[in-house]
Amino acid sequence: MKTNYFDHYSFRARLQPAFLALVPLAVGVMAWAQPGAKWVTALWSLLGAAGFTFFLANIARNRGKSIEPKLWESWGGTPTTQLLRHRGEGNPVLRERWHQQLAKLLGRPMPTAAEEVEDPAAADALYEAGTKLLIGKTYDAKAHPFVYRDNVNYGFCRNLHGLRGLGIAASVVGALVSVGAGVWFVAQGKAQLLPWGSAGICVVMLLWWVFTVTAAWVKVPAMNYAQHLFAATESLTKAKKVKQPRDD
Repeated sequence: MKTNYFDHYSFRARLQPAFLALVPLAVGVMAWAQPGAKWVTALWSLLGAAGFTFFLANIARNRGKSIEPKLWESWGGTPTTQLLRHRGEGNPVLRERWHQQLAKLLGRPMPTAAEEVEDPAAADALYEAGTKLLIGKTYDAKAHPFVYRDNVNYGFCRNLHGLRGLGIAASVVGALVSVGAGVWFVAQGKAQLLPWGSAGICVVMLLWWVFTVTAAWVKVPAMNYAQHLFAATESLTKAKKVKQPRDD
């Protein structure tokens, strides 16, 4: 069976962030190109044939996964766990509903508020177990389109944040290379607008990497994904009902 290395998720959440990180370098290279130059196209075709795109996708995925624990720690826990905690900021009515549905999937009740206070780590372990089980049952993009869409958005933003350092460095280098090209063309008596336009693009991208691609920016799609993930329990939990203990 033929393996699809670049499905929709891999392309949107892994490959595109890597390309965005390297756009300033590509812009810097183009700043040196004469109008109509064909070597730039040939260069990117050669890199693609050499498996460069697959390499970039793996870098983006690995960088995104490596920073994920720090992101969660800065947020106070994984978005899914935060929404399930009694002490969390989520909607209490929805949280109760999600607890009931996850209890059906796990075959055991979710922690009460008192149990959570008594042993927060054990409570979080149950929340994480229920979440992992739920994720495994919502892989079908056609059956759960909103879950899939938000998972792609979260992966895209997380991987971009993982490549933030590379994006900043590439933007600085791209700007310097573009300015260098502009100065060189002026010195040769062949002043062109392309290098200066390229430098402007690199500066804009530098500002975007620094001020937009932040941990707070990643948290928005992460919370959206968590909410739609739990909403999917409505169509999944058909197992025998587990009695939820009262929290008197």
